[in-house]
Amino acid sequence: MVTVRRPSPATVAVLLALLACLGALVDAYPAKPEAPGEDASPEELSRYYASLRHYLNLVTRQRYGKRDSSDALFSKLLFPDVDDRPVRSRPEEYPCR
Repeated sequence: MVTVRRPSPATVAVLLALLACLGALVDAYPAKPEAPGEDASPEELSRYYASLRHYLNLVTRQRYGKRDSSDALFSKLLFPDVDDRPVRSRPEEYPCR
């Protein structure tokens, strides 16, 4: 006889929380506008192109904030004393005569 193992309440709660988070991510992404048919009027085409332009601006916009700070942190980890050194136009070993 095969025994069926039931999931624990904690596992069910975690899975429900993951589904809720995924649902929130899907709702946050803008929906692509639907193209009008081939027999669309010029007004419908104008509205479609305006909504398509708005959609593309939202999807392709640059995002600022936390991503910028992680890049700065990464560069500081790689090159920790770049800001501390004075900027020189020529090496001091080879003076100009």
